[in-house]
Amino acid sequence: MAFAPCGLYDHHMKATLRNLVMCLFLVSATGACIDTNASLHELPADGESLPILNQVSRVHSHETRAMQLVVRDAATYAKVPLESIDVDFEREMLLIVTLGRVPSDQYRVHINRVFREKGVLKVESFVEQPPPGRSLAPASPYCIAVVPQCELNVDRFSPIPPDRQRTWSQSEPGLGG
Repeated sequence: MAFAPCGLYDHHMKATLRNLVMCLFLVSATGACIDTNASLHELPADGESLPILNQVSRVHSHETRAMQLVVRDAATYAKVPLESIDVDFEREMLLIVTLGRVPSDQYRVHINRVFREKGVLKVESFVEQPPPGRSLAPASPYCIAVVPQCELNVDRFSPIPPDRQRTWSQSEPGLGG
């Protein structure tokens, strides 16, 4: 078995380390996401949107307070059992918005846009309110959007579900109205 001379080995290791550092720098500087075809690509430029691959909006989450969560793995999603959604956490992540308790079941929340701005992801959501004078029927609306997996921080979204209490026991997934 032949061994490379010490100087050649050191040079090879330094080159490998230099390449690794450059790769990490480029990913952190440009940001990278994994699309649904499992290929690495750059995030959209500032102001450009990230695709919303799927979205579910329902009336009853049973959550007592408003939350904005980014969920990048199944273990975290298990702590927020709102809905059974087809998601491949190797390629996708979830953005969850709950409104907490509201006085009418005619409230809705939707995620309209996910975009990059100054090195973070921003989320535009819309809360649909009932017309004045509607009857009261307490609700707890929520929205879950599936987007490509991405390591950038999501502005105003927590990666850790807060300690909370639910208003009553969980209904079957997908039956939240």
